Amino acid sequence: MRKSTLGLERAREGLSLAERFLEQLEHNQPERHIRNAMKEWLLASRAVIDSAIDTLEEPSTPTKTARKISISNE
Repeated sequence: MRKSTLGLERAREGLSLAERFLEQLEHNQPERHIRNAMKEWLLASRAVIDSAIDTLEEPSTPTKTARKISISNE
């Protein structure tokens, strides 16, 4: 489990590096649009990584039992 957390941290660092690189492209108009799109993608990716880290760090909870759902037209 520790190994997967290190991989996620490494991915997060890579995303931060890419974000800094894209900030340097800001001076040209077409590149600005690309930079903004990539920045949005990076922020979404970071949110997914943060969520994955939170899930890995949560203590495991006992599984809940499934409940039967009636789908008849009564």
